[in-house]
Amino acid sequence: MFSKLLKRLNGSMPRSTPVALEKQQTTHRICFVLPNEKWELVIEFEDGHRLFKASIAREEFDWQELAYPHKLKNLVYTEKRIHWPGSRILGADYLYEKSVPLPPESLQFENLRLGYQNQAPSDKHPSHHVYCVYLYPFHEKPFAIGESIGGGHAEMGYSVNYTLAELLALPDWKRHFELSGGAWAVPLVSNANEPKVLLKQLVEMVCQREGGTQ
Repeated sequence: MFSKLLKRLNGSMPRSTPVALEKQQTTHRICFVLPNEKWELVIEFEDGHRLFKASIAREEFDWQELAYPHKLKNLVYTEKRIHWPGSRILGADYLYEKSVPLPPESLQFENLRLGYQNQAPSDKHPSHHVYCVYLYPFHEKPFAIGESIGGGHAEMGYSVNYTLAELLALPDWKRHFELSGGAWAVPLVSNANEPKVLLKQLVEMVCQREGGTQ
């Protein structure tokens, strides 16, 4: 009787709502989620890191909004699930089964944009002078700050990775954050004691801000 009822419920639910992806008891637990800049989720489980492509959920559940980076990033997570607005929920076991292992040598290059803003015209370029800040949570130097000047084949600029201590030692890091559109992160970074805790806070804040809740 229960199986018939479940079948009826499953058949009555819209295609965009995944059924039974979040269980009361899950085999795998989510520890951390990083939405990267390639339409993917880097998910840390208890037994290692795995890579989940957003295209899987787009195609399987017709969640076309996940084709937009800001909407993909607008997520919250618990140890059991990842949740997007509109009751878009994927359970930990489903994510584990649909993802692939991410080796340590690749993990260090996974990143998330904290700030990216064009300040042109400037004294260096009339139309393209971008300041940027990226987070590399799995890198030994997780804070990357840089400038993109000119763009295209005539690209000028730089990008340098820093530890938290090295970043705080830079005399103009706050100004660079502000010019990149990341002024909101300055108080968090200034008062940080533990780099790993700070990185988790910053990633979660980026995800929240992508939802327009600044």
